[in-house]
Amino acid sequence: MGIFKKALWTIALSISAASFAVSGSKTYDVSAVLLHQGDAFASPSAVVKEGVPAINEVHGQDGYRLSLTVTEIARDEIKVDATVNSPHGTITLTVTVRPRQPATVTIGDLGLILTVKRSGS
Repeated sequence: MGIFKKALWTIALSISAASFAVSGSKTYDVSAVLLHQGDAFASPSAVVKEGVPAINEVHGQDGYRLSLTVTEIARDEIKVDATVNSPHGTITLTVTVRPRQPATVTIGDLGLILTVKRSGS
């Protein structure tokens, strides 16, 4: 087999392995509402792989950075580790949520409403 064919074969195997690894990972649709003094200032959403930090960042005067890590604890319990950095301040929290049910956490003037569902459900 020529070098070109070996290289193509190696690339094809790598792509297949990567596709298998991704398809076996659990993913979650996470929507959030960022609050300051009870008023929403951002509503980001993301598809998050279990155990892999996801970052949603917006630059500018009202910018923010939201970091999320999702871990399934049980069929009806999902743990979310979250950090919000904004001009209004920073909060870091861990909360256990039920799928598709909004959970609200407020710390001082900052708050976060999280809704998590399994992707495809």
